[in-house]
This record gives sequence, structure tokens and C-alpha cells, in this order.
Amino acid sequence: MEKNYDLVPCLGWGSDDYQKLLLDYFLLRTPHEFMYDRYPILVCPWCGDEECGYISVKIDRKDDIVIWKDFMLDDQKLQVGPFCFEWERYEQAILSTFGMAGIQ
Repeated sequence: MEKNYDLVPCLGWGSDDYQKLLLDYFLLRTPHEFMYDRYPILVCPWCGDEECGYISVKIDRKDDIVIWKDFMLDDQKLQVGPFCFEWERYEQAILSTFGMAGIQ
């Protein structure tokens, strides 16, 4: 049975500063301010605030492989993943999200 969540991807929208911060998170340049090694991938469609609910993931990098694992809805573990990505393609995909939703 498919479960639907009223959340949207966090990448590609919001102010330039907000988008750049998220790029730094997903490229592991800086830890999340409150979640440290976890990162919100789906957020509230109205405000993007994590207090409205979110799905987060733990992101690790081992050499040239990025691993998304331990998905959680707020504080509840979800049965999905892990997913592995080759760093160069991952980096390109993450960087390509900048401004993809148009002017905010």
C-alpha cells in the first residue's frame, strides 16, 4: 500500500541564501544546524519549516560513494533505503537544483 505525505522536496526553491545553505548541507560542506548529520529532504509545502513536519535522511560519504540511509518521518523510522550514489553525479544533480523552481 502506498503512503502519501503532504511534503515537497526542499531543494530548488526559496531565497538564494536558503538554497545555498541546503546545497552546503547535501554536499556535506556543513552539518545541519539542529540535525547535525541528518538532512531534511521533504518539508512543508507552504513554508519549508521543519517544525511543520519533514522527512529526513542520514547522509554519509565513503570515498566516491554517497549513502542516504536511516530515513525518518519526524522521529519515526521509515522502511526505505539505503541508496548509494556516485559522488560526481550526485554533486552535479544537487548543484543543478539551484533555482529550478524559478524566482521565489
